[in-house]
Amino acid sequence: MANYKFATLGIALIATAGCNGTLSPVSSNEELPGYFPINAVAYLFQGSAVQWNQNYAVSVAHIPLLPDVVHHCSTGCDLVFLRHNADGILPVWRSAIAGEAVETVGNSPLLITIKGTGTHKTPKARLDRKGDSTAYALNDAPVAQGMSGGPVYGKDGAVLGMTVGIFQPHSPLPIALKSSKRLSAYLPYEIVQREWRLFTERQAAALREQNRKTNLLTKS
Repeated sequence: MANYKFATLGIALIATAGCNGTLSPVSSNEELPGYFPINAVAYLFQGSAVQWNQNYAVSVAHIPLLPDVVHHCSTGCDLVFLRHNADGILPVWRSAIAGEAVETVGNSPLLITIKGTGTHKTPKARLDRKGDSTAYALNDAPVAQGMSGGPVYGKDGAVLGMTVGIFQPHSPLPIALKSSKRLSAYLPYEIVQREWRLFTERQAAALREQNRKTNLLTKS
């Protein structure tokens, strides 16, 4: 699978880009496993998040002053883990399939949940973000301000990753992407899984160190 490095607007992405296509409100009876809106500093900063497991969720690092952050991406990618207890059915996460239909879901500036539809693209891209060499996934579903951190659902309702922003290349697109009316970047499941493993390993190491110190104090 080829990775392409394009010059982009970096994290001017969704935070300042408005939207890149037509989105529609989500009806009250639609199931959105794991999704929830988030805010920081008394609704000054809005965004979205998606539950990872029973006790933790993920969102984007570019939302300022998010509460309950327990882990930042080890390679500078736009990801944080949040301490957040699940409310409702846990989502299933998996890798995307080339060309499958996807749905982007998230919060809007009007504080209502909105969605867009498109397809997953095979090429990946590195964003022009200092210290971040992550290969982000792409789709052609529309996204808007406030949807950062929201889930990208696959054709079966599984979560494929979370929206990062609007992809705006300055370099010519490869043939596989030239026919796309728009492109949105999202952090794929594989990166989230990698960071979860690292986070849990660090937690285990810290617990072992704490137990070691406790044992030393007890013996003394």
